[in-house]
Amino acid sequence: MGVRRLLVRRAFTLVELLVVIAIIGILIALLLPAVQAAREAARRTQCVNNLKQIMLAAHNYHDVYKAFPAGWGGTDNGDPYTSNMGQLSFFVPLSPFMEQQGLYQQVIGRTQGRNHQTGAAGSMVYPPFGPAPWIEADLGSANGYPPWHVELATLRCPSDAVRKSAGWWNDTGRVNYSGSMGDRCKDVWGGGPPRGVFGRRFYNVTISEIRDGTSNTVAVSEHVIGQEALHGNIHGDYAVISGFGDNPAACLAYKRGQRIASNNAGWETRRGQWWSGGGPTVHGFWTVLPPNSISCTNSAGEWGWEQIMPPDSFHPGGVNAAMADGSVRFISETIDSGNLSAACWGGGTTFTTSPYGVWGALGSISGGESVPTP
Repeated sequence: MGVRRLLVRRAFTLVELLVVIAIIGILIALLLPAVQAAREAARRTQCVNNLKQIMLAAHNYHDVYKAFPAGWGGTDNGDPYTSNMGQLSFFVPLSPFMEQQGLYQQVIGRTQGRNHQTGAAGSMVYPPFGPAPWIEADLGSANGYPPWHVELATLRCPSDAVRKSAGWWNDTGRVNYSGSMGDRCKDVWGGGPPRGVFGRRFYNVTISEIRDGTSNTVAVSEHVIGQEALHGNIHGDYAVISGFGDNPAACLAYKRGQRIASNNAGWETRRGQWWSGGGPTVHGFWTVLPPNSISCTNSAGEWGWEQIMPPDSFHPGGVNAAMADGSVRFISETIDSGNLSAACWGGGTTFTTSPYGVWGALGSISGGESVPTP
């Protein structure tokens, strides 16, 4: 009898059990954000390390060739299968400086592949520097140019969870980083010196041309890769509109929370689809609209003459950005962007002070604004 009473006294009541469960639930609810924040901090640290590796490679390239690589370039005979249409990204010449000498040797050599019409093995030999990057969207890894299907860990930010998978565009090696075009968002493909470190086709910027100072000039930042799950989202997609070259605020007007407004605007997905290139819509950014705002182009294809694509990320509050001296800073999405109603700089030889505040000053290599990084 005594033993039975002792067992009864030690048992939990239903109320006590519910209280314990409630306390555990509260603790989990309190701890989960902290765990998620810790994980994001680790991902952001990896992203910072990637940016440092990219800029280290860029400086090693500069030591050898006395200039940074052009924003995009390559071979161009008008055929996207037998040339890359002059749209290789600066990551291709940087690859041997990122411990990818073997991959680069494949790129500069003649590579055996499969015929893009019949799929027969060994029936097509690609020229040095390969085909246009976007051709791989049609070919796939079974039929395509092997180097363009390699995904480089250094070029991927772990905060962007999109991963390679079989299917259109998804089988190519993608990239989360882009080079600064500065504040030149009109006549993007035209002549004249660039405003950013990696801006302008075939033009190689030297350190001596960065007169605003390498520690005061942004060179590389990040972007979210476009994917089907985010269609119409400001992260990964960009609006196709017109008339914003003389008034960048007109682009900003199409931002509706995290979405691109559907009224009178199309949208396109090209950001980060190919590490190998595709032009500035794939791997370039502008210091006009602030980070994490919205991107715009006046053409659904690659050849838009007016383009504004700020860096963006899934890091809370802003983006990581590497300066031209190799240091990495966090740029807030609330950074001063000056007068967004001022017309974009669109070519010519005269460098002027950027009208786009601190953000524009950080992007221009020789605007006369020695603005310290915020």
